[in-house]
Amino acid sequence: MTARVILFLMLLINSVAVIAQDWRDGLTELQQFRTYPYVDKAFQLQQQQQFASAALELEKALQVVPEHLPFLLTLFDYQLAIPDTAAALHTYQLIPNAQREDRLLRLAQTQLDKQQVLNLKQYSSLLGSLTFAQQQQVLTLITQHLIAQQQLQSAFNWLMAQAKLSGGLYLQRAELASQLSVPQQVIADTEAVASTMLTEQDWLRYSQALLSENKALTAALVANQHAGSSWAQQFYRQWLQTQLSEQNWTAAEQSFIWLSQHAKLTEAEQMQRYQSATNANNTELALQLISNLNVSCLEKVAMYLQNTAEQQAKAQFLACPVQQTTTWLVYAERWLSADDLEAVSISNATLAKKKAEIVLQKRIAASDYRTLLQRKFAQPLRQQDYTQLVASINQLTDLHLQLNYFSVLYRTMQTDYLLDKVSYLHMQLRQPEQALIVLEQALPFSAQALAEQTLPKRLINLLQQQPEQQTAARLHKLDSWQQLVEPRAELWRLVGNCTKAQQLLAPAPNSADGWKTLALCANNQQPAAAIQYWQQAYQLQPDDTYLKQIAYQYQSMQQTEAALTQFQAVPDALLSATDKLAIAELALQTDNQTLAERYLQQAKPQLPTELARQHAIYAALYTKLQQTELALSSWHKAAKLEPKLVDYQLGYAYALADTEPEQALSIMQHVLADDYKVTATQAAQMAYLNQRLNHIQPTQLWVDKALLLYPEHAQLGNAELETQFSLVRLQQQLNSHWQISSSASITSGAVTGDNLVADSSQLAKHGMAVKAEYFTNPLQRDLSVYALVAGNGNNSPWQNGGQQFGVSYKPWQQHNIWLSAGVQQYPLAEGDWQGLLRINADLLNDAPWQSEWRPVQLDWWERKLYVDAVWWPKSDSRLAQVRFDQGPVWKLNTALAQTIKGYGLAQFDYRRQIADDVQVAVSGQQLTAGLGLQWRFWLGETPVLLQRQRFEVNLEWQYQLAGDLNQRKHALLLQFYVAW
Repeated sequence: MTARVILFLMLLINSVAVIAQDWRDGLTELQQFRTYPYVDKAFQLQQQQQFASAALELEKALQVVPEHLPFLLTLFDYQLAIPDTAAALHTYQLIPNAQREDRLLRLAQTQLDKQQVLNLKQYSSLLGSLTFAQQQQVLTLITQHLIAQQQLQSAFNWLMAQAKLSGGLYLQRAELASQLSVPQQVIADTEAVASTMLTEQDWLRYSQALLSENKALTAALVANQHAGSSWAQQFYRQWLQTQLSEQNWTAAEQSFIWLSQHAKLTEAEQMQRYQSATNANNTELALQLISNLNVSCLEKVAMYLQNTAEQQAKAQFLACPVQQTTTWLVYAERWLSADDLEAVSISNATLAKKKAEIVLQKRIAASDYRTLLQRKFAQPLRQQDYTQLVASINQLTDLHLQLNYFSVLYRTMQTDYLLDKVSYLHMQLRQPEQALIVLEQALPFSAQALAEQTLPKRLINLLQQQPEQQTAARLHKLDSWQQLVEPRAELWRLVGNCTKAQQLLAPAPNSADGWKTLALCANNQQPAAAIQYWQQAYQLQPDDTYLKQIAYQYQSMQQTEAALTQFQAVPDALLSATDKLAIAELALQTDNQTLAERYLQQAKPQLPTELARQHAIYAALYTKLQQTELALSSWHKAAKLEPKLVDYQLGYAYALADTEPEQALSIMQHVLADDYKVTATQAAQMAYLNQRLNHIQPTQLWVDKALLLYPEHAQLGNAELETQFSLVRLQQQLNSHWQISSSASITSGAVTGDNLVADSSQLAKHGMAVKAEYFTNPLQRDLSVYALVAGNGNNSPWQNGGQQFGVSYKPWQQHNIWLSAGVQQYPLAEGDWQGLLRINADLLNDAPWQSEWRPVQLDWWERKLYVDAVWWPKSDSRLAQVRFDQGPVWKLNTALAQTIKGYGLAQFDYRRQIADDVQVAVSGQQLTAGLGLQWRFWLGETPVLLQRQRFEVNLEWQYQLAGDLNQRKHALLLQFYVAW
């Protein structure tokens, strides 16, 4: 029957009840008259099962007579039949408490049937108006629903929110508390119920909760009262396991006693009881329990022996049947006489042989071995006495005497066993050379000895202890062996014959040791091959030392990232101080200063060499961090710890170069003695130090030496290429006192630097200039004399020509600023000679923006600020130009040294000159901005062997922002420039 049919039947019953009750009760005639149409229609709609419409009609009636109980009760039923649980809940709250009856239960059931989410907080608030019985019905319904939905925590919280529960619900909450691991609540809820209500499961749950709350004694008292129940036995078994896990052997024995009285111990529990008695040193109890244990006869023998019951163990063994096992034979050797043991039949060949040896040992045990052997060896030795002789010799405690007898016996009967004994005794007596001689004289070994490999391995181990020249000669005797290929190959490697080792291991080793031998042969000489061999070894036998070897090979190949990756795969605990210092060096090379500092702190070296290395790495780290003082201090410590190590002395000198160049040069001169093979880098550093100290001849010497050494390098890094290029430029500077430059320009309104030598107030279209400059000191280049020939004009560059002669001085070495004084024919071509003063500067044109060829870069940015100002005191003429440009540069895809640069510029020009026609001063100024494109070309070979000669072509567009030097807003400039 469907829920809707059930509701319909309930509505019929309720409607009949309402009719029987007469819905008119309590209404005035007017109210009856006004509500009758709604009520009548509602009942008709109800008959048609149109409950929603019927509910609307009753709501209309309730608007006339609010809170009329018959209407409210019927409306609630209609709303449940729809169902409209939200509306039903609202109607339910309008019904007086005394008339609510089971309607909250029906509402909850309807919501659950329609799979609606219950508002537990709301239901909890409505429970107070119900009787206790009604409350328990609703609580039970909702609890069972939550449990069915696996919402155990919600069900538990729902019941916990109630102040009072029925006995069944207390037990239900106890069950939920048990499942949610809340033992305190299990205890409280179980104790709230009469004991007559508790089932076996309830008692068990209660006892388990007490046990988890360390109230086992309380639980035990209850269990003792129900000793015959299965739950009490189950509790005691759980308690027993807890006591055993806590190693409370005394308490565990009490539990064992209880279980043995009220139940039956399982086989596993009997064994546990025995182990517990043993652990408690209760030997008496342990011995009593052994006979009842379900274990084998020999296991019981072992147990008796474990409890120092020798006689009981022997009695138990004698009761055991003969077994074809080593264990039985061990006990037989202990308790059976030689006659008894010999009478036992053993079918296993190995055990039978062992039994015979035991019998022989027992028969000679009471004898005087020395006297026995003296008598035997005084007579001719017989083969049939071999076993007895060997057994007797083995019983001797004097190793020297053993060796003497075995040596004599071996000369008569050359067996592998005797060879093993003689050689081993020599080794025990620290006579490795004699052991080696015995084994060498026994070559070739028998096939069985080669197969067992004991003697061959011993021979190999002894050879490893010999000097190399002796080992090589002896190794040839083993060439016929097919065994122990890897150890023999390793021996060949140790004596320096890697070719022989590689032949033995060809085509490929079968073990990690073989690959290790190949790797050690290839280390440093063939690092790439060594890496492959170490990797093969690691695959066969993962060993972190192999990873370290791979890392060192990558480091030797200057593959820094790969080396660092391999090192970091090794746990820090397995890294030595040397390894950690190597990691720090690699981390610095990858600019990972944090990692480098961490491993430097972890290294904690002890040896002076390692301490010095640590200080050197710290110095490199501080240099990268630009902590100059700390770097200098670290280099000083490293050099002090290792005064004979050139690298540390040079590092200290390099650190002093900026602040104490004379001291740095002194250190380097002392280190780089005549017999020392100087590197290109060291020669370059010497050149720079001498240049700084203005030592021309030494600078020339070291520059030439460095440039001769660089080609010897198989591969130059970026730093070396940059240094080599810098040295080439320094060498060219030292080789010539002269610098000559020439420029030519075609312009339409642009102001160029060349126009500054002109005398016309009009801007010329063409201009040319050639300047020759002689430096008195080619190293510093701070003082020069120069001659300048220039001209300009509209029709030709030489329309207005003239000359200028002067001297220039650079007062600051660090800044490219020149002060000049000279004479010039002014006005050009026709005027008198006049003196002039000049200042010009090429600023910002230094690293990393310098305008020069870059050996290791494909593109870069350049910028410079050019300032030029001239004053003719006699005529008070003045010219000034300030120009800034910046832009990216790209190398052209060609083997020649060519670049192209795009740039933006800003330029300010000022002129105050005498006009040709009126001889009055004319002044003007102009501010322009523009764009340019420049092509440059150097002679020579790339990447570094370039001449100083440079050719430039500049094409510029300029836009006049302000000023009156040019009437045009736009100007173009094409300029050609040559310098050498």
